[in-house]
Amino acid sequence: MMKKAILISMVAVAALLCSCKKVVDETLPTITWDGNESFATKELAPGLNALVAVSAPGKIQSITITLGLGNYGVLANPYINVSANKGTTSKNPVFDIVDDSSVADFLKGLSISAGSSLRGKTVATIDLAAILGALITGQPVENNTSFTMEIAVGDQAGKTVKATARFHYTSAPDFTWDGNKTFETIDLNGAQVASRIKLTAPGKINGLTIALESGAAPELVTYIKNRTTGSSLTIDLVNDEKVAETFASYFPAGKNISGKTEAVLDFSFMFANRYDFSPSTNVFTITATDGNGKQTVVQVKFKK
Repeated sequence: MMKKAILISMVAVAALLCSCKKVVDETLPTITWDGNESFATKELAPGLNALVAVSAPGKIQSITITLGLGNYGVLANPYINVSANKGTTSKNPVFDIVDDSSVADFLKGLSISAGSSLRGKTVATIDLAAILGALITGQPVENNTSFTMEIAVGDQAGKTVKATARFHYTSAPDFTWDGNKTFETIDLNGAQVASRIKLTAPGKINGLTIALESGAAPELVTYIKNRTTGSSLTIDLVNDEKVAETFASYFPAGKNISGKTEAVLDFSFMFANRYDFSPSTNVFTITATDGNGKQTVVQVKFKK
């Protein structure tokens, strides 16, 4: 009798446990981000995979993206036809991917399927990085800015799902030259001018090279080759140990620059050695790469 009672209790507990299991509705739309299942915040950087897959067994009826652009909300307005969906500095713009023809044209230009042809389909893919990149590239976006993109999918049975992607923006490396904002060619035959280039890299310096281009004075070519490993015409400030010694008076190098957010590059050696140079235009290409893979290139020129 006791064994029977225990058996009955076990069955009852098992039934209770089964009834408590969450039932998954496999007909609901889903939004997935391959490699980022939890939709964790991602840095906007070259090569970022932000391809989101939409699945709607009940067939797609609508897809919208609410763009949390903060102060940059108006950037999306030229691509939105529906007035109510336009943004301001205090109102998030909305991309209606299915029904707004202007939005559809914009997305198609980014090789993203959009427009009324999506209605009735069961799958779609959206490249969020391509969208955000197209909106902010070339804009004066402040360093350390955050963006959100809320995707909402509705199917033809009235079922909906939402997911929010979050992005962080770190400014690319930037060069400034006090007294020469436009990096005009410096005349070595005139009075000496300040030749200190400041690098700012919020994403931390990962690579920094200074390459002497062809056409330079032969004497300068020799000067550079004698001070780099392998007689290279590229001064590698992060990886070339020899450079850390030979250019110590002018450029920080090695551990003194790798991982830093600022550096000053002093080209005063061009004036110190100018009387040794033949008539020439000497061009240095400076390339800075940060920890996020963002890269900035500038040229400094000295004419003899």
